[in-house]
Amino acid sequence: ADIINMSYGEASTLPQSGRVVELMEELVEKHGVIFVTSAGNSGPALSTVGSPACSSDSIIGVGAYVSPDMMVSQYNMREELDISETNYTWSSRGPSYAGNLGVCVCAPGGAIASVSEWTLQQKGLKNGTSMASPNAAGGITLLVSGLMQKSVKYSPARVKRAIECTARTIDN
Repeated sequence: ADIINMSYGEASTLPQSGRVVELMEELVEKHGVIFVTSAGNSGPALSTVGSPACSSDSIIGVGAYVSPDMMVSQYNMREELDISETNYTWSSRGPSYAGNLGVCVCAPGGAIASVSEWTLQQKGLKNGTSMASPNAAGGITLLVSGLMQKSVKYSPARVKRAIECTARTIDN
């Protein structure tokens, strides 16, 4: 695998420790796998980013983003809101306890129809960084696919750095 997305998380008091973190770092550092994970839904306070996003500098942690246009189209809001694009209020924030960003990038994370047809709730919409993380992983996959097609050498660290340096800054 070139890219792995894991959309789960938990609180962490000991950053960069534990067997799961060791395995993730081994995948990234020894095997060149890009690891994308959800940041958590414990915001908006600082340092609420959960594990595994906060557990390693090697991982790309993803928060959930919303724009005014997304609010209108996805939530059918009729009233005009005087807000700019921002993180969802519940999206976890960095920095991590270890001092790294924790949340490297944000992606759409609300009103996502990720529910399979065979479920009992066929028309359910989901919210959370677990919806934003696969969205970001898909975009990163397109980037990596283009790099491979052009025979451009890359590493997980270079891809993460490129994403962090080219992402637009949003308020909050």
